[in-house]
Amino acid sequence: MLELTKRTLKQIATLAFVVSTVCGAIGAAQNSLGSYNVNIKETSVSGISSGADMAVQFAVAHSSNIKGVGALAGGPYYCAQDDVNKATGSCMIGAPPDVMLLKQKADDWAKQGEIDSTSNLAAQKVWILSGYNDGVVKTPVVDALVKFYSLYSDSKAGNIYYKNDLPAAHAQLTSWSKAQACNVTGGDFMDNCNYDAAGLILQHSYGTVHPRKTGTLSGKVIEFRQSEFFSGSSSSIGMDETAYVYVPNSCAHQEPCRVHIAFHGCGQNAKTIGSDFYEHAGYNEWADSNNMIVLYPQTKATSYSFGLAPTNPLGCWDWWGYTDSNYAQKDGRQIMAVEKMLERLAEKYTGSQSTLTGAFGSPKSLVALDSSPSRVALAWTPVPGAEGYNVYRARKGDTNCPDTTKFKKVNDAIIQGSSYADSGLMSKANYCYFVKAVHNKKMSAASAVVSRRTAGEAPACDPYFRSVYMHWQEDRSHMGSGFSWYKTYANGSNEYVGDVGPSSLSTWVLLTRTGPGVYVVGRPCEPASKIAGK
Repeated sequence: MLELTKRTLKQIATLAFVVSTVCGAIGAAQNSLGSYNVNIKETSVSGISSGADMAVQFAVAHSSNIKGVGALAGGPYYCAQDDVNKATGSCMIGAPPDVMLLKQKADDWAKQGEIDSTSNLAAQKVWILSGYNDGVVKTPVVDALVKFYSLYSDSKAGNIYYKNDLPAAHAQLTSWSKAQACNVTGGDFMDNCNYDAAGLILQHSYGTVHPRKTGTLSGKVIEFRQSEFFSGSSSSIGMDETAYVYVPNSCAHQEPCRVHIAFHGCGQNAKTIGSDFYEHAGYNEWADSNNMIVLYPQTKATSYSFGLAPTNPLGCWDWWGYTDSNYAQKDGRQIMAVEKMLERLAEKYTGSQSTLTGAFGSPKSLVALDSSPSRVALAWTPVPGAEGYNVYRARKGDTNCPDTTKFKKVNDAIIQGSSYADSGLMSKANYCYFVKAVHNKKMSAASAVVSRRTAGEAPACDPYFRSVYMHWQEDRSHMGSGFSWYKTYANGSNEYVGDVGPSSLSTWVLLTRTGPGVYVVGRPCEPASKIAGK
């Protein structure tokens, strides 16, 4: 009877494999990726989790083409150093590696031509976020990414904005009404924090743009054959046969456009969560009103099978070397595939540099986009003919901004690009700003004045979202005794965590450290106060 059961299960499993393979082939996308009037030098990238690591890898490897970078819960470039143990340890919850060593590796590879010159990194607009309820990639790891970019870009250049005061968990942060609560990790990793991460990334990259579309979008998400852009099997590269791209009507009609590449996170590809990421991450609405194409490359979950496929059961992007040791370089298999997609999108570029018209004048539409405890993010509309910009700041009084003669210039060299992340500020303080454009060593009249209050400091929080097994292995929980020997309990609180067994590897639980050696189950940290300025 046992043999019959085993044989029957094997037959069912074999049949299921054949059906899924055939159906997968039949259901694969029939469209080829189109070509448009795209300036490849205006490309921006972003990602969440492993997608954040891939966004950073891509931005460093192809820095000559990347204007802006957004990273939610990502670590520094080449953090894992081709070592899965570092990837799951020091690059997620432990003390991150020496960032100076990672910078040296990047600089060496640039000299060897394996990646673009790292001097380009000084000009990239970088937007970084770490939620204090993120127990997957903890804040010290994200701090290391901030430090990595800071080694290339002086703070007074205003290129790096860091948001670290939200009660967010490990997720794509949106204002999508059907997303999970802001402090929830798991599910489709799409959380409603009433925070438009996509819009903020795009405006930090490009300056003030047209408001996002709120009604029916002009374009559509197109499914295309991603397999055209890599060789070998999809399992061997960890990328699906199919991917997606949002093309607004304006871009479809060959108006000048830009591309944003949005990398989903682990457990977030379309085969796992359907259209949630490529339809609700927030990018399409901004793209529709701003002549922007959004590319959504897709991973594929794989398990080790006689050396034919790498072990990547959650469908993560390769940031530790499961495809090859060149994964963080231009000839890394996944990076090459995405670059080929970008090149295809830009094949019909006509040389149109800008749609801006008008005489040289003062910057328009200055906005204070966001604030964190020590930073304020500003953006404005690019001024035709401007060589750069100067930003001026003053402390706000009880009710009003002071006279503009009391403002002081905060930058040393003129600012490139039409955004600025002011840093080194006091928390819960009010600041006022205006901007002037620079042309032929002359300055324009001042923009309108805007003000913003910095956020309060995030509360102390020490979350860990790991598997039941990892919690036990990493000494946050312990085994029971007697008849409960197969159960694990949180250290200090003795709250039940999960059973020992095969499921302990795939069952993930939030533990929050509330004191020395004391952990509680499933209780995110509460916000200390409402977000300043909202």
